[in-house]
Amino acid sequence: MIIHDLNFEYGHFRGEKSDIDGLKKYIKDKYNVELKEWDFVLTNDETRELAYCINPKKNCIERIDNLFLTSKIRLKEAGIVEPLDIYQKMAVYGMSEADATLITGSFGSGKTLIATAMALSQTNKKIFITRPPIGISSAYDIGFMPGDKDEKMLHWAGGFVSALNFIYKKNPKINYDYIKNALFFEKFELIPLNMIQGISILEGEILIVDEVQLVTKEYMSMILSRMSEGSKLFLLGDLKQTYKTISKKDSGLNKLLEILPHEALCHVDLQNIYRNKLTELAMKLND
Repeated sequence: MIIHDLNFEYGHFRGEKSDIDGLKKYIKDKYNVELKEWDFVLTNDETRELAYCINPKKNCIERIDNLFLTSKIRLKEAGIVEPLDIYQKMAVYGMSEADATLITGSFGSGKTLIATAMALSQTNKKIFITRPPIGISSAYDIGFMPGDKDEKMLHWAGGFVSALNFIYKKNPKINYDYIKNALFFEKFELIPLNMIQGISILEGEILIVDEVQLVTKEYMSMILSRMSEGSKLFLLGDLKQTYKTISKKDSGLNKLLEILPHEALCHVDLQNIYRNKLTELAMKLND
């Protein structure tokens, strides 16, 4: 949950453990809302947006907008990826601090880019990625795709190829063909979703699940159960992009949102879009 309060007296809540009760009382008295784990309070100091998070792992309120880890994502051989707004900073904070992070938002909000950059910054191991192999409509199905598992799934992982292309764009030694044919497979391990039951994500490993709005409740439960202590899970999705392929009652993302909050999972909903103005028309067509 995100509370927007332009009059929030942020100076009284500097991340000290003793301030939790004071902040909760302030929000309860003003909005009749009970702050829970991984809730955010947004305000400003007339020059910039400030954000505070209830961090259950540290048992404190932490100001997150000015932290070293949220200001820039630093990557070897690729330079820096900078969060573009306060919501992306919140997502970066969640991926740094929580066992699992759910990032929702419309197309063009930066879900895949931010998750890819954070995963690359947090591990030297291969990053596991998966997603439901569901297209927009069977009417546009191009039929059986030739090749091995990786060649088949690469068609579903275009967002991650694009993210790598953006991240490494300033490296003159790396071009798109190298990213698509070599770097992608150096950094990622593709897992078909129907094989997820047979794996465990171990300590120090990261699993990214894309298009989670298309995942059923049963598969969402299975994904969450694959995570070991010390691993990380990034869930990326947008409830508006189901394309009528899954009902609301069968949606694992819908069910997960109903049972949150939880100390193990931070949810951030990205609010801004960073694509061509045509995206505005795309969103109106989906209303």
